[in-house]
Order: sequence, then structure tokens, then C-alpha cells
Amino acid sequence: MKYEMKEKYCYESVKDDIAGYDVPLFAAIILMVIAFIKRDSIDNSIFFAMLGISIFLFICWIGFYQIEGIVRANDTAVTFGRIFKKRIEYTSIRSINLSKEIRSYRTSMGYRAKSHRKYTRLVETITFHCEDGDHSFTCVLIPSHEYKLPGEPMSMYKNDFSNSTFSRLKDYIENKGNLENKG
Repeated sequence: MKYEMKEKYCYESVKDDIAGYDVPLFAAIILMVIAFIKRDSIDNSIFFAMLGISIFLFICWIGFYQIEGIVRANDTAVTFGRIFKKRIEYTSIRSINLSKEIRSYRTSMGYRAKSHRKYTRLVETITFHCEDGDHSFTCVLIPSHEYKLPGEPMSMYKNDFSNSTFSRLKDYIENKGNLENKG
């Protein structure tokens, strides 16, 4: 019987800037603005088509952020997926690194942004150093809505994260014995 590790995880972008996944949102906003600006000079059917496409793109953008990431490891490879899948063969992995970091962002609220709200979350990144380059994947360990102590950012580390999804994945792959360098 083949043993396989399969788990869902809360996906987070590896980069901390605007991701390509936000393109549908920007396209929806631009298309909607153009539709309303040009409403008098275009046919009603074109206006409603543009409006429908922008609403569809917006719904796709919202739906995309609701999809969880899936990691599946078997005897020969690990596969990460959300919409598209990335398969990494164990034989190509040289080493694996795990890191945790606190990510913060601010949002402006109210009239003329008189108040700001700070969101903080703890994320874990697993990096596979392979023959064809590095592959990184990030998940949220503590989301911002569970973070209750804004004055103590290091308090997020009081929990034991040695049993997180990526920690178990690293142990699973290293126990296969296929790594040249265990890192």
C-alpha cells in the first residue's frame, strides 16, 4: 500500500506585493469605469456586455481567494496546487528550508484616511532548492483575524509550529531518504 500525504493549507502569496492574481480585479474595475464613461456613446447591448464581463471578473477574483492550496506528497514527488499544479520530483531536491515571518499591512478607513487599521499575520514559507532552481510556497499559520495582541508582535511565536503542514511535509520528504543535503 502506498502512503500519501495530502493536506489543504491556507494559501498566501510568496511575494509581499501585488500579485498577478489581482489582475482580474483591476481588469473588472477598468472595464466597469470605461463602460460607465462611454455609456452614452455605445449601444446598450455593448454596455451590458462590458458590465457583465466586469462582474464576472470580479466574482472570479473573489472565488480565487476562497480556494485553498493543496499539497500532496507520495513516494516519488510532491505536488502543490491551487488552480495550477507544480510537481517537484524528490530526486531533483537538494535541500529544503522552512522560514516563518510576520507580514503586516495597513488599510485606510474613514473620511480622508484619518484612521488606519493594521493587519498582521504569521506566514511560513517552504523553499525547495532543486537542480532547476528554487521553488517557494507560503501558507498562513496565524491569520490576521486571530491576532489579538497588536502591541506584542513576537507573541505570535508563543505557539509550537513544529506540527504545521509544511513542517510535516519537510519531515515526510526527508524520511524518504532521497535528499543529498538535508537542510
